[in-house]
Amino acid sequence: MNEQEMAVKVTKSTESVLDVLHNGRATPGHIVQETDLSRQTVHSQLNQLLAGEHVRYVHEGTGLYELVDDPRDDVDQEDDVEELKRHVRAAGEAIEEQDVDALRRHVRAACEVIEDG
Repeated sequence: MNEQEMAVKVTKSTESVLDVLHNGRATPGHIVQETDLSRQTVHSQLNQLLAGEHVRYVHEGTGLYELVDDPRDDVDQEDDVEELKRHVRAAGEAIEEQDVDALRRHVRAACEVIEDG
């Protein structure tokens, strides 16, 4: 994320808007129909996503938007990094304690996080 990008707090409303945009370009009116969110909420969510450079305004005449980068992906990556850090720390402790079984568990768990990521 560059300095101009703003972090987006992903709420249930944000998720609903993103889910519609995952299916392709959409207007605010279409998003309202698909999500049952109010027009004001949809516009608010789109403005936040625009500020964070996660969506782009494609066409002024129709108000068409498209998804550029899903902020939920960023959250998942951050969670994976934290989980990896936790397993690496625990593996280090297992080495110090000479606990081979614990070491194996944490290395396997770290490998699963990497494979799933």
